[in-house]
Amino acid sequence: MRKKTTPKLRIKNLPRFLTLSAMSLILIVMIIMSLFFLMTKMTELFNTQKQILQTSSAANSAESNAPKAETATVNNNNQSAKTNTATATNDADPLADIKSRLRSGDTAGIKVVFLTFDDGPSENTDELLDMLNEYDAKGTFFTTLHDNDNAKAMYRRIVDEGHTLANHTSSHDYGLYNNPDAFFADVDELDQYQKTITGQTQTSHVFRFPGGSTNSNEACVQGLVDRGWNYSDWNVSSGDGCADPPSSDVIAQMIIEGCRENDVSVVLSHAELKDSSRAAMPIVIETLQQEGYTFLNMEKDYNYPRHLEV
Repeated sequence: MRKKTTPKLRIKNLPRFLTLSAMSLILIVMIIMSLFFLMTKMTELFNTQKQILQTSSAANSAESNAPKAETATVNNNNQSAKTNTATATNDADPLADIKSRLRSGDTAGIKVVFLTFDDGPSENTDELLDMLNEYDAKGTFFTTLHDNDNAKAMYRRIVDEGHTLANHTSSHDYGLYNNPDAFFADVDELDQYQKTITGQTQTSHVFRFPGGSTNSNEACVQGLVDRGWNYSDWNVSSGDGCADPPSSDVIAQMIIEGCRENDVSVVLSHAELKDSSRAAMPIVIETLQQEGYTFLNMEKDYNYPRHLEV
């Protein structure tokens, strides 16, 4: 009996299989190469576009920066000019900024004191002026009309030494308020007299009503303003308006404490007539100067405290 044998496995389609495998491999390689080529081209394109954008951005930046640099130069030049102008102004008058703020009314924190002296001149005006000069402080003298040699010399000295010669009417007569025409004539009489004595072509046109503006009336106040005058009352009193004024120490303390409460203080004093007030002035000036206060004389275009506004 013949023994059975198991037939061997034969791959009849081997050539076809190899052919398909080779073709598949070639196709895969081609796809990979195509993808690689595509990626390379895309990378090159991206880099080119990036370079274009960078170049464009740099050009725009250069263009935009050029006028800015020019503007900055112009602004710097303008600022420099302003600084130079301010420096020149300050060199001419170191108090120019304070004076400008007094004119505008922007007075917060400027620490200014106007020492005002009513009812002179007198035989004591010389002594008071010597004190002011010693401390390099300016004052404002609300004078009445005194027709004597000493008074005439004092009118001139007040002006010559840079203080303000102001108007307090010729007669200091409260009854004139009842007759505005007579009141204005009385003011004008002193104005003309001051011009004659001092040689001024124009007086200060700074005025104080006898007793203050509240003792006057709207007709007199408005008429004075309409004539181009400025008037001032006070916000600090020395307390020396009575027949028996306080001692110099008390007066000095009253003035100092009053000035500390204001940015701009207008001090009412009769130091030309009252010995205690005159003796208080060095204490007042020394103390407040050490605290940073500036003593100025009045000018027509400053803002002042007023008790009666119209």
